Amino acid sequence: MRAKVIIAIVLAGVTASVAAAQPPAKPRLEGKKPEISAADKLFQQGRDALLTGDYTKAMDLLAKAVAADKTKSSYRLALAQACRYAGKTAQAEKHLAAILKAAPDHVEARQLLAEIHSARKAWKDVVKVLEPVLKYRHDYTTYHLLAQAKQKLGDTEKARKYYEQAVKLNPDSAADHYELGNIYLAGNFYALSASAYEKALALGIDSPVLRYKLASAYFNLRNYFGRISVVTVKAGKAGHLSGGWYLIEPVPGKKDVFRAAPSRSAIYQVARAIADGIKDRPDIHFLKANIYLNARRYKTAYAMFTKIRKSIAKEDQALFYHYYSQAAFGIGKYDEYLALLEEAIKRDKDAYEPLRVEAFLKVAEQHNQAGRLDKYIEYLAKAVAASPQTAALHLKLGNAYEEARKYGLAVVQWRMVLDLEPDHPQRMKLTNLITKHRARAEASGTKRNKTE
Repeated sequence: MRAKVIIAIVLAGVTASVAAAQPPAKPRLEGKKPEISAADKLFQQGRDALLTGDYTKAMDLLAKAVAADKTKSSYRLALAQACRYAGKTAQAEKHLAAILKAAPDHVEARQLLAEIHSARKAWKDVVKVLEPVLKYRHDYTTYHLLAQAKQKLGDTEKARKYYEQAVKLNPDSAADHYELGNIYLAGNFYALSASAYEKALALGIDSPVLRYKLASAYFNLRNYFGRISVVTVKAGKAGHLSGGWYLIEPVPGKKDVFRAAPSRSAIYQVARAIADGIKDRPDIHFLKANIYLNARRYKTAYAMFTKIRKSIAKEDQALFYHYYSQAAFGIGKYDEYLALLEEAIKRDKDAYEPLRVEAFLKVAEQHNQAGRLDKYIEYLAKAVAASPQTAALHLKLGNAYEEARKYGLAVVQWRMVLDLEPDHPQRMKLTNLITKHRARAEASGTKRNKTE
């Protein structure tokens, strides 16, 4: 037992001697930063100067960094940014060209170069630089710049697609929603344009022009007055805004109570555009009058058209007189309706002359409904004179003459129907009427002769 203890003591001493003979372990150095190269130091200092707006200093430091290490594209890109912000765009382009020569697919360099082209309105260059990027990068900046360039170049289809991608990637871009709304409006996509303008408004863009365009979109969607409500507004006045309401008219017998249109209506937006600054443009007042016309509030529309009559631009006068005539018809001014339509025809014969016959028929029908048979015949005769080759008009006039017991004149019109359409569906009926009333007309003529 004693021998075992002695052996253990000896072994322990040997182990201690070996351990003492080993060199001490080096302590571990935690958190030691790697060495920074001189080029990196210059780059970091240049970046700091760039971010604080000292572009001259940034250019100097970053140029030294590039000289120290020409392999780092990040150095040269930062130098190009500093040059651009300093107004040295030619130098910026030179550095970007160097980057792209070494790395043609360098996205950031292409985007910065496109921004430089965009600033000087070189839209074709923007497209040339950026469209190749779409093969391997789909980001907001690329789509935004391409959309803007394509829109300026008149390629609205591509611009629309790029803006649609841009707002998907950055739904908070009010400007992109607004431009997309403009493209939709120009393409007659009224629901889409209204939605885009509403988003632009919600995101903070608000201008009289935007309101006017939104009113146009609503108008073409037939959203003239929206969902009308009854509201109470102390000291309110018809035709004015109150908060989110346009006061259309007072409710009879109730003080300070109005029928009102909401903000999501053409009339509210056009009134808001006028209130916010577009006061002297006849086109917006023309739109306002048309809103009332299409909402069948003819009296107000007629008054509005009358007020702006002398201010309408020459190129819009034909359309103006056409709508003005509709308002006149709506309030029963039939002769004025026809006179105003003639003004439209004078200014655009091809567009509005075909409406003349229809106008005579509309007036004739109004007189017929009022029981004025003589006036009904008068305007039917004018319709026939305006379109003598139309058998249906002769038939209608012949029937009117029969009702007025002017059989001889009725027979003349019915004969013309058969002359124009020998196989007319009512041929036998008309033949019998002609035979019947010709004898009656001759008898009436014989009686008159005897009396004379």
